[in-house]
Amino acid sequence: MDMDTGQTILTRGLPKTGQVTVHIAGDDGTHQAGWWKGKTVANNKTRFIVKTLDGDDVVIDLATGLMWPKNVSGAGGNSGAAGLWATQIAYANGLTFASFSDWRMPNVFEMFTITKLSGGFGCWYDVFTNTLSAPYWTSTKALEGSAYRYVVTMTDGLVIIEEAATAERRLLCCRGGL
Repeated sequence: MDMDTGQTILTRGLPKTGQVTVHIAGDDGTHQAGWWKGKTVANNKTRFIVKTLDGDDVVIDLATGLMWPKNVSGAGGNSGAAGLWATQIAYANGLTFASFSDWRMPNVFEMFTITKLSGGFGCWYDVFTNTLSAPYWTSTKALEGSAYRYVVTMTDGLVIIEEAATAERRLLCCRGGL
């Protein structure tokens, strides 16, 4: 049980991708593999829980144990502002939101878990509001060198590499899941 939210966090590995259309037998639409499909525990069938904490709306992801701001363009997303990597990570580390001060920039895998890979333009799950189809910084250093970081594009779900000191990208903070 997460003592901060009172929710039972049931991490079960990878969440499903969201693909429900079968394009060819045996593809992801056929199986819709992921931890919450077909489970018998009642609170294990819903992936996202929305709560209001101290006046701020948050999304609790039961697949990962992460908490995200519901309003992507609000305070938990630096008001939708693009910025350099160092500026955005400093903002995340200094954020107090929903009564918590342990917000941070997500790593590349964490950011990718809220990327829905089906359903048309834009990759956000419907539980999030005021979303932007834009690239978002992650805290993960790219293998290409210390000057580069991974970015997840929320237009098409691609992971790309950007130079931290020159590229201005958006931020969505998260907490927990560690």
